[in-house]
Amino acid sequence: MLRRLVVTLLAGTLLLAAGCTSDPGSAASPSQPPADPSSHFPTTVHTTHGPVTVDRQPQRVVVLEDQLLETSIAVGVHPVGAPAPTTPLGPWTQGRIERAVRTLPMTDGVPVEKVLTLHPDLIVARDYLVDADTYAQLKKIAPTLVLGVDGDGSDTPAWETDARTIGQATGHVTAARRVIGSVRAKIGQARKDHPAIVGKSFQLGNLQSASQFVCTNSDRTSSAQFLRALGLKLAKLGGAGADNRVVLSKERFADLDDVDLLIMGSSDAKLARQLAADPLFRRVGPVRQETLDQVDLTWVTAFNIPTALSIPALLHNLTPYLQRL
Repeated sequence: MLRRLVVTLLAGTLLLAAGCTSDPGSAASPSQPPADPSSHFPTTVHTTHGPVTVDRQPQRVVVLEDQLLETSIAVGVHPVGAPAPTTPLGPWTQGRIERAVRTLPMTDGVPVEKVLTLHPDLIVARDYLVDADTYAQLKKIAPTLVLGVDGDGSDTPAWETDARTIGQATGHVTAARRVIGSVRAKIGQARKDHPAIVGKSFQLGNLQSASQFVCTNSDRTSSAQFLRALGLKLAKLGGAGADNRVVLSKERFADLDDVDLLIMGSSDAKLARQLAADPLFRRVGPVRQETLDQVDLTWVTAFNIPTALSIPALLHNLTPYLQRL
C-alpha cells in the first residue's frame, strides 16, 4: 500500500511539462543543434535497463517526465514531445521551454501510441513510470533511456547522472559538463556562504492530508543527495524501515521537533493554511524557529527531484532558512 501511495504521489505530482514546436510527420527534419566535438556516435549509455546504444545523434527526442524535460533543456536538447501539463511550471523554466508540444497525457501511464506518432529517434523516461511491458513497447519505437528517479548508491547525485547521460546520448557532452560544473559551483558557494549549516538536519516531504506527511527516508533519494551536498544530514524517523519514503501520521508530527530544516509541500493551499494554524503543528521545532519552508506542489516536486535547471532556484529559495540555522 505504501509503495502504491508513493508511486501515485510521484506520478500525480511530477507531471509539469511542455516542449518545443515540431511537425510530427517530418521525421527526417533535424530538431537539434549539431553534436559538439566531445560527442561521438555510436555511443553507449547506462540505464536502469542496462546499456543502451545510440547509433547516431538523435534529432527527435521525446521525454516522458517533467524533470527529464528540464534536464534536456539545460543541456541544450530540444524535445519534440513531452507530458501534457497538469501543474504550473517552475519559474526557473521561464523563457526556456515553449508550450507548443504538450501532447502526451501521462495520467493513465505512458501513451505508447501517441509517442509513436511523434516519430522519435530517442525516448527518455523515468523508472517509476515505465514497467517492463511498457519498456518493451517503447524500445521497439526508438532507443529508450530509463533513468532512476533516485540515486544508484554511488556518490554521484541523480541530477548529475541525468544531465551526463542525456548529454552523452544526444551529442551534448560539452554542454552537460558545463552545466554540471556550474551547478556544482553554486552548491559549493551556498555551503561556503552558510558554514553553520554543516551537520544540521533536514526532513522533506509532501502533505497527503491534514494528518499524513510523506517523508524522505533514504540518503539515496534525489532530494537527500541535493541537500546533503550542502552539508546537511537527513533526519531519519524512528521505526520507518528501509523504504525511500514513509508516511508520518499527524500523531507523530512531534517526531519532527528536533529537525533543523523542514521543507513541507502541499498541492492544496487550503490544506497548507489549515496545517499552519494547527496548534499541534505550531509547536514543532522548525515552525517555532522559522526554519519551516512551506511550499506548493511545483516547488516540493522540484525539491524531491532537483534538476540542473531547478537547483539554482532551489538554493535561492532556501537562503533565508539556511541563514537561520
